[in-house]
Formats: sequence, structure tokens, C-alpha cells
Amino acid sequence: MNQNTRGRTKVRRSYFEVPIMVEKKWSKVPSIDADVFMLDIEDSCPPNLKVEARSRIVELIGDPGYLGGREYIVRPNNLSTEWGRADLEAIAAAKVPFVIYPKVRSVDEMREVKRVFDEHGATPEIMLIIETPQAVLQLEAIASCPGVTGLLMGPGDLSMETGISQLHGGDEFSAAFLYARSKIVLVASAYGLQPTDAFFPADLKDLALMRRGMETSRRLGFTGLMSFYPPHVPLINEVMSPSAEEISWSERLVETYRKGREDGLAAITLDGRWLTVHQYTTAQETLRRAELIRQRAA
Repeated sequence: MNQNTRGRTKVRRSYFEVPIMVEKKWSKVPSIDADVFMLDIEDSCPPNLKVEARSRIVELIGDPGYLGGREYIVRPNNLSTEWGRADLEAIAAAKVPFVIYPKVRSVDEMREVKRVFDEHGATPEIMLIIETPQAVLQLEAIASCPGVTGLLMGPGDLSMETGISQLHGGDEFSAAFLYARSKIVLVASAYGLQPTDAFFPADLKDLALMRRGMETSRRLGFTGLMSFYPPHVPLINEVMSPSAEEISWSERLVETYRKGREDGLAAITLDGRWLTVHQYTTAQETLRRAELIRQRAA
């Protein structure tokens, strides 16, 4: 079992993908309140700019001041591409702290990724994008590889490789991906990893639609969301944070349950609701997460 749980103690509600070679978008980074910025050399970077983008990211790893102290995660190209190995070697030599590896398919591939980092003395956290059918089917084994601290749902490539539609008509959340999403959450919970979701409805500007999808993600157990549209970031941060009402309820539940346990009770009632150790443990986690978010904002 992977005992690397570094990521579980960090607040990573919102991941914002930013193409480092598009100056108009890169210039907006300081004004975007994302928890983590994804610096991309893969999908958003055209082939003729990948080498230059790699160099710029290596420079940023050495001096990340432009990000204002926010976390960043680097997405290299997959090892099977003509750029992948050079990407990994360059960011490993620069001692990148956090990597998001795309299109993973096997444990052997992950061992090779880890070997490249080890050769350069790099020990980054590794998030895996689960966007191939092989990754979904072998998720337990892949997620248990050393260094892995997070899993990201990748509906775009998974849709392309399987033929599963990302959307059902105009819906914001395709039920066809429920198996993959649920498995990501279950495996992440089993191995102490952070599960992060991503979904892309046809109309990114429909914030009511996005909110419904984000709330579905949270109910499924995801703790973070990825986007590349700036107006989504404050909405993600809100939805992926316990509300004031949730915090208040959790505080009351924890206090009442503890008193009941002292009296030898296995279950309690609060506001007419029957509650057991399951709700008590969930309430404790809500308060733990709220405290991490409070400390981040302080």
C-alpha cells in the first residue's frame, strides 16, 4: 500500500490549467485565486512550442515568485511521445516539487517515470491523470506506485479512447463516467490520495450548470476540481469548501456525539436526525478540512 499521504494535508480545491506560452492568459495568473496552477507542456502547448515551453517552466521552477506563493504542478508529455523523456529529465533536474503525469497506462510506465526522477535526485509528488481505459482497469496497482499522491479524472481523452460521450445531451455530468469517477474516489481513499475531478460542458460560461456539476463531484467524494476558465475558480473554491452551515452543524454534531458516547450511547439524535459514528467521523473530517482552509487564508 502507498503510505505517501503528503497531499492529504494540503488544501487543493482548485487546479487552474494555464498555457505558459500564451501571454494573454499567462498575464492573468496573478489575479486568479487558484490553489494550484497547472503549467502545461502537453495538450495546450503546440508541437512547435514544446521545447521553449519546457525551458520556461524549468526557469519558473527555479524562481516561482510570479505565482505569488501559490502551488504549481507541471504537466509534461507522456513518455511515449518524442518530448516526454526530455520533459521528465528537465523538470527532474530542476527538482520540480509536483508533477501531473498524463495518459498513464501501466505500472511499468510509472516505474520508468519514477526511475527518471530518482536518477536526478528528485522526489516530487505525482498526480496521475486517469484518462485511458488501461488506467481505469489497473487503477489500484498504478495508484499504489511510490510517489503518487493524487488522481485526476480525465474525461476528454477517456471519451476519445472509449467512445463514451462526455455529455448526455445538454447535461453537465455524464453518467457513463460514473464507474471511472467512483473508482478514482474509492482508490484514492484506500491509498490516502487526493481525488480531483474535471468535466467540460458545452457551455463553460453557464455557471449555474457548472455549479450543479461541481456539487455532484463533491457528493461523489472529490476534494478538488480542475478548470481552464478563470470564472470557474472562485466557484470551485466555494463548492469544495465546507459552508458556514456545514461547519456549524458539524461542530454541534461532534459535541453532542462525544457527550452521548460518554454516556455509553452508540447513536444519538440531533434536530430529529438519527446519527452514528459514521456521521460523527464525517463531521470531524469536515472540521479538519475547514481548519486547513482557514489556515491557508490566514
